[in-house]
Amino acid sequence: MSRLSKPQDIKLVDDASERVRRSHAQAISELQTLPSSSMRIIANVQLPDSTSVPVPHGLGRVPVFVRESNPRNAVSTGRIDEIRDGTVDRARYVVLRASGWGATITIDVQVM
Repeated sequence: MSRLSKPQDIKLVDDASERVRRSHAQAISELQTLPSSSMRIIANVQLPDSTSVPVPHGLGRVPVFVRESNPRNAVSTGRIDEIRDGTVDRARYVVLRASGWGATITIDVQVM
């Protein structure tokens, strides 16, 4: 799933250098397991007013965080909701619905 490279698993001759290499490899591996290491930004998602839109996110798992940017092209104020009604596989899509904006809005979506 992850596009991150694993640290190389080579043994260094010097004991002190080998301890440092193992320590760094462990720290890198721990950081790569955090949800933020697989964060994605989906740019220019268009949401017609009052319509549920499935947005593919590519995480390969259910997101732990979904956040939208400020809307572009709005003619009034409104709201954006994430729809979780069980009709769509959340490991593949987030479903967003814009309401009250008076037009199709464009947003960027951050998922982790």
